[in-house]
Amino acid sequence: MTTGPTRHAGAATVNPADRRDPPRTAIATVCLSGTLEDKLDAAAAAGFDGVEIFEPDLIASPEPPAAVARTVADRGLTIDLYQPFRDLDSTDPDRFARNIVRLERKFDLMDELGSDLLLVCSSPAGDAVRDDALLCHQLAVAAEVAQRRGKRIAFEALAWGTHVHDYRHAAGLVAQVDNPVLGNCLDSFHVLSRGDDPASIATLAPGSIFFVQLADAPTMRMDILQWSRHHRCLPGQGNFDLGGFIRAVDAGGYRGPWSLEIFSDVFRHADPVRTARDAHRSLRYLAELADAGSTTETVTGADTAPRRPATAGEIVSVRVAAGPVMAPRVAQTLSHIGFDLQGVDSGTGLQLYRDADIAVVVDSTAGTVWTAPGVAPDMPTIAQVGLRSDDTVAWADRAKAFDVPVASIPAPGTVGGEAGGTPDLDEVVRLDVTDTLAIDLRAVTSAARWQQRFDLVPRRPSGPTHLYTGVDHIGLGITTADWEGAMLLLRSVFGMRVDDGLDVPDAVGTMRSQALTMPTGAGSTVRVVASMVPSQLDARGPLRRRGGLTHVAFACDDVIETARLCRERGLRALAIPDNYYDDLTARFDLSDNVIEQMRDLDVLYDADPAGGEFFHFFTPAIGEDLFFEVVCRRRGYRGYGEVNSPVRVAAELHRAAQQAADA
Repeated sequence: MTTGPTRHAGAATVNPADRRDPPRTAIATVCLSGTLEDKLDAAAAAGFDGVEIFEPDLIASPEPPAAVARTVADRGLTIDLYQPFRDLDSTDPDRFARNIVRLERKFDLMDELGSDLLLVCSSPAGDAVRDDALLCHQLAVAAEVAQRRGKRIAFEALAWGTHVHDYRHAAGLVAQVDNPVLGNCLDSFHVLSRGDDPASIATLAPGSIFFVQLADAPTMRMDILQWSRHHRCLPGQGNFDLGGFIRAVDAGGYRGPWSLEIFSDVFRHADPVRTARDAHRSLRYLAELADAGSTTETVTGADTAPRRPATAGEIVSVRVAAGPVMAPRVAQTLSHIGFDLQGVDSGTGLQLYRDADIAVVVDSTAGTVWTAPGVAPDMPTIAQVGLRSDDTVAWADRAKAFDVPVASIPAPGTVGGEAGGTPDLDEVVRLDVTDTLAIDLRAVTSAARWQQRFDLVPRRPSGPTHLYTGVDHIGLGITTADWEGAMLLLRSVFGMRVDDGLDVPDAVGTMRSQALTMPTGAGSTVRVVASMVPSQLDARGPLRRRGGLTHVAFACDDVIETARLCRERGLRALAIPDNYYDDLTARFDLSDNVIEQMRDLDVLYDADPAGGEFFHFFTPAIGEDLFFEVVCRRRGYRGYGEVNSPVRVAAELHRAAQQAADA
């Protein structure tokens, strides 16, 4: 294999800190759905500087190339690349000659488009040239044509190329041809999907990088071509080390556009405006990763050093959208697990339940859950999560920098209104993760002030119990359509780190689950477990997964004692079969006494190889989706008891079937 050239002696090394900030941004039209005009409109609205015109989009357009060029210019965009030109080289001389004729015709088209840069891919064909000398000759012929036509060629090593599939090999060929109109195109997917080290990019000859394409991807073991065609995603939505890749590109002296090229089954049918907005946000996130000098948010646990403001502590409040029909059941379940009613907002009817410093607001407002004619609304869900913040203004500025809408921020000491019929809060930043979920960041000083809005109190108010030490995690069902955008927002704006994704099989199928964590300034950790649900509607409204999915997990120090106290308050935890506890006896070195206590109280258990332990129990589902969980972590256990998820789902299905039979 021919390796790429090293930087010549005395060449200046480019400091990544000297990179233009922000970089010029571009997006390939293949990333977006709709007509070519739809794609250009979306790219312009999102704030991109330029586009890559994907040839099939141009071929399918009714507009001639010159008209497309005018449309691009009218929207304030430039055409930074025309692509792709495939299978240039061939061991068949006649076929290669025809390919050069084809190349001339593409340059004619590019004259009309006003574009000078063409992407030429290494060939995956059976007749691809396997001799470097012959390949260099054919590349040189193509470069001579380009030079005569006033065009440039960016040569890209496809990860599945027959002979050239490594960027260093491609760079070596480009260097041997030594024509100023022939350079390299570096695509992060083609480099990182093969596990190639991007560090050598910094040693490529100065000026030899003509174009850079960016794509993230989830960690997968499959054919690279299929992986590329169906599972690419935006930076911040996958597991690639894009921070390291782009820093190597910077060190190589590249100052051209950062362009996104994403082949995605999701994006092909998603709203192009939304996709383009997320895409532009992802490049700002990538710029932050590169500037921070970190690797990226990978499953290795590398620190990303995000530039997000600090949070002062853990999750302090949750709002449950229950609607008028289901609100009493939510309230009863909260009472059973230790939350007492502290007040009602006379203006909105919202009910405040508390345990120690944890507040749960039950929203019985009509229209907060799915309703349909003749169908009882049974979809209570988590609508808001509140975190404490040291600086809500800084959070608002960060959100705006990522084009995330935020609630207005009243001046300190005042009370400001909120949308959606929720109580007025002061100094709150609200960020919408999905259409149904928002995260609030509340000023530390206002943690209790907003609760004063609940002015109707019970005749005999009871002091809040102290069963729980905080919120261990939030479990969310996120639709397929919302998934990628939500992952990007949580990772970019909030600086959350992704843990290993899991596919959890149970009685109703396999669930894709992803845990995200965010350390706080108080030494605690905010945890979110996102699970993918279908985007479709059925006769009963938004499709949910049988057995329930959305939940709040409260943390305690003594799970057995907490379970007993909850039982005294009226809770009948989700019943776990005896077979489960018989299996625990075989799998773990737990005493008979502990096993029997757990059996009696329906407590489940898991342990990790490092000695960490996890105890938890569940309430029955309220409606079709929502439930509450009580957990106890010991000795650094990092998981979520995923091994017990199939047991919980089966138990819930059995309970629902029994209720139906009794009815």
